[in-house]
Amino acid sequence: MPVEPAPVVAAAVSPAAAVSPAAAPGKPKAEARQASVEVAQSIRVDLSKLDQLLNLVGELVIRGSILSDRLSPADQERVELPELSRLTRQIQDNVMSLRAQPIKQAFSRVPRMLRDLSAETGKKVVLETIGEMTEVDKGVIEKIGDPLTHMIRNAVDHGIESAEERLAAGKPAEGTIHLSAEQKGARIIVRVRDDGRGINRERVRAKAIERGIIAADAQISDEEIDGLICAPGFSTAETISNISGRGVGMDVVRSNVEALGGRLEIHSVPGEGTTFSMGLPLTLAILDGMIVRLSDQRFVLPLANVVETVQPEPGQVQATSPTSEVIELRGQYLPVRRVGEMFGVGSNRPPEESLVIIVESETAGNVGLMVDTIDNRREVVIKSLEDNLHPIRGLGGATILGDGSIALILDIDALVAPTGGSSKYALKGMAA
Repeated sequence: MPVEPAPVVAAAVSPAAAVSPAAAPGKPKAEARQASVEVAQSIRVDLSKLDQLLNLVGELVIRGSILSDRLSPADQERVELPELSRLTRQIQDNVMSLRAQPIKQAFSRVPRMLRDLSAETGKKVVLETIGEMTEVDKGVIEKIGDPLTHMIRNAVDHGIESAEERLAAGKPAEGTIHLSAEQKGARIIVRVRDDGRGINRERVRAKAIERGIIAADAQISDEEIDGLICAPGFSTAETISNISGRGVGMDVVRSNVEALGGRLEIHSVPGEGTTFSMGLPLTLAILDGMIVRLSDQRFVLPLANVVETVQPEPGQVQATSPTSEVIELRGQYLPVRRVGEMFGVGSNRPPEESLVIIVESETAGNVGLMVDTIDNRREVVIKSLEDNLHPIRGLGGATILGDGSIALILDIDALVAPTGGSSKYALKGMAA
């Protein structure tokens, strides 16, 4: 007689218990409970809603500036304005953290691009990346895609030599492109560096003369020659290909970077390679600024660039030529720029009646900016000049102050650059 199998009893087990690490032997119960609680939760939010929230935070900052200008210090304490400013700053920081994304999103497309370029050119190229997790505003990440593409294409086509040329020059057969990102103050520096042949300045100059970009007898520096590759329509390629020769490369890079309130720097060493550096703002919304006066106009100087402020003593500021001055500071001589004269609003004050603000720049190190007075420090909301007017060299945007007036935001790197002295005509044109 066959024996019936014993009935199987299925125990009712909850899903949480079924997957709980506590079921594993040897695991502490406290660790299991913590693992079950720490479950990441996320929600998708349309970017336009974050932009709207950021605009509202900007309006809060402007209203706080209005209250600060109109209320006496005693009244500010009475209505707890400092506490309101602190809370507004916390909201701003949280909104900005929501918009911050790792720049890895922009870097991730480069490896595939390099593989395609290597197959098309026959050149072997290795990519090295540093600082992929550096966080930057999502709006910046979305707009640096085209500049990165053109810089990588330029590095492979014009910079990296063929394997035969590299071996003949004592280099490895494979070329290397270094792609890096790092945060410096309120800016992020993105660099594309290759170990190729460098910029052929004689060829660039000849092409620029041929196209009428510069005069045949023009006396320009090596840095200015390097900058010619960003001229509209400029190309040194002998033939037109899918990679280059159409004259729509590096000019797009410069215009896109400057549209973001950033700067493009080019450094090349013949036979060793070329480095393209993009200095971009971490955020496109709000910054801490110092309100300075030039004649009867107010400007905003980004506080992240300020090192110190000096009240010059007689003879401390000296002229080294009709167009340049230096300030002696603790045994060192730093160049001084009269910002008012650069924008055509100079008041002709002697240095002893002015202030020199020592600023730190990416391009020229520490430089003194001479202004008339300093009003105060404020959080300001950045408004793009390109969206409303047009980009102006030396200016990073505009803002609305507490009394409703408009102040222009200074771009420190553009002001202290060797070619940054011609901005006054642009500013006068804008005022007209």
